[in-house]
Amino acid sequence: MNGTKAQKFMGIQVLRIVAACLVVFTHSTFYAFERLDRSFSVWNNGANGVHIFFVVSGFVMIYSSQRLLNSPDGWRIFAERRIVRIVPLYWLVTSLKVAIMLCTAGFALHTILSPATAIYSYLFLPARNLDGRIEPLVGVGWTLNFEMLFYCLFTLALFLRVSVFKFVGVILFILSVGAYFRNPSWPPIAFYLNPIVLEFYLGMLIAQVCIKGVCFPKRAAPLLLAFGLAILLFHLGDLRLPLFLISGVPASLVVWSVVSLHRLDQSIPGWVLYLGDASYAIYLVHPFVCPLPPTVLMRLHMDHPWLAVALSVVLGVGCGCALHQMVEIPLTNWLKSYLNARQRPLQAVA
Repeated sequence: MNGTKAQKFMGIQVLRIVAACLVVFTHSTFYAFERLDRSFSVWNNGANGVHIFFVVSGFVMIYSSQRLLNSPDGWRIFAERRIVRIVPLYWLVTSLKVAIMLCTAGFALHTILSPATAIYSYLFLPARNLDGRIEPLVGVGWTLNFEMLFYCLFTLALFLRVSVFKFVGVILFILSVGAYFRNPSWPPIAFYLNPIVLEFYLGMLIAQVCIKGVCFPKRAAPLLLAFGLAILLFHLGDLRLPLFLISGVPASLVVWSVVSLHRLDQSIPGWVLYLGDASYAIYLVHPFVCPLPPTVLMRLHMDHPWLAVALSVVLGVGCGCALHQMVEIPLTNWLKSYLNARQRPLQAVA
């Protein structure tokens, strides 16, 4: 793939919104079950969108950081970019969750506040909540605990000026192997002993081979994409295969196939790319709003779980886009301007 470094791989944006919508849909079926109809089936396979997120994350970190790998200042630039991208919005929704829990304690589901859990949530560290589960205040934040671990390892590799593939790869491999020895009685830090971390590394490898021009043939890519999605959406969990095989590898097939179809990027509608940009906001805000439709329908004595699911998905995506447009974009732009302004005097002195 000549000129790959100039390629933007817009298909990655499509995968982001697809993964986000899969998670939103799964949670919406759960909210309908929990609040409206206990006979309603929860569709759990949409949670596999998380595996797509992780592979995409590994891919993007390598692809977008090529110029930083050999830069003395690369670690700082990388860390600042990740902090600006991840932290402000997560802290905002976490603060919103704290406020809601303080105002509704005892009057709604899952509203008992643990101060320790709140502190650890802001720090992106695992902790046990009052139910005994290792889970942050904003439930979906468990994935960000893994993301931040990955970013920290990547930053440390850049700081030490060592190979990110060797350094990050060895540590992620150790963590994945440790999962087979993990005991439920171990402290919350053992949360990181999980084979799911290898999915970041798979994304890194895909980025590296794509940069070198190794992609699936254009006729094979759609078939492999369909195959990967089929495994993710129609789970093979009954076969009791390792998570790495039933989720990580299919998610990698999906990402690599989409990247291999980069020639179709120009045909992607602008609104889809916008939704891809808003996927992080959608992912974070949907647990706050998606429970509302089944709650309202329950109060109206309207036992229509599929209507509740449809309304929840639309509300989750819509509110996520609003948060992205009105908060995430202005806040991110302001932080980038602030950091750029702060760096200019330092560059002048140097």
